[in-house]
Amino acid sequence: MKKRFPYYPIYIDIEDRAVLIVGGGAVCARKAETMMRYGARVTIVSPEITEEIAAWEQAGVLAVHRKMYMESDLEGASIVIASTDDPCVNARVARDCRRRRIPVNVVDVTHLCEFIVPAIIEKGSIQIAISTGGKSPALARTLKEDLQRTIGPEYAEVNDLLGTLRKSAKKVLPTDIDRKRFFDGIIAAGLLHLLREGRRREAFEAVARACEAEGVDVSEELRERLGNAAAV
Repeated sequence: MKKRFPYYPIYIDIEDRAVLIVGGGAVCARKAETMMRYGARVTIVSPEITEEIAAWEQAGVLAVHRKMYMESDLEGASIVIASTDDPCVNARVARDCRRRRIPVNVVDVTHLCEFIVPAIIEKGSIQIAISTGGKSPALARTLKEDLQRTIGPEYAEVNDLLGTLRKSAKKVLPTDIDRKRFFDGIIAAGLLHLLREGRRREAFEAVARACEAEGVDVSEELRERLGNAAAV
């Protein structure tokens, strides 16, 4: 059945969640590595596995069941990824997951997926997910490469710094509109541009002035950055 609407972008917490991957090849290894990086408890079901997966199993960072897939393997799984080279097995995994209401991704078979995995850019605390709706992974990779050249470390630094002001801002700025005006004003003052140019003292002083103007507490992190910038 043709989809009427695009996929809804969402970030999901998989830390300490059980993720089942059916298949033991190179694609499975790539998916497993990503899931483990985000804290998932990964189990792989496959009669054969790559040397890389075997090494992870030996290190105790994931579990492997060397067997053919059965529906009972889905017990306790929060998310399932089917990555076998057998279309019939992949379709069966998708069908079983839907019956059990478990989100499932079938690699490179978009119409069987309940979710798709985007290309991901990570720059410190900044994450950017890129999707072409499953139509062109190659284009998604190209977009990722282009954005990686554009997004510098200053974005993560600003993100971390503004995060230290949120608690106080919520106390003294009563509405979402007030808080939006405060944080948008800091960005609009050229904070990113100043950091890119290495004018760190000016950047942090501008943030401190914005805090003082609105009665927002200057965080310890901001004070530390001001001190470090003044010492240079």
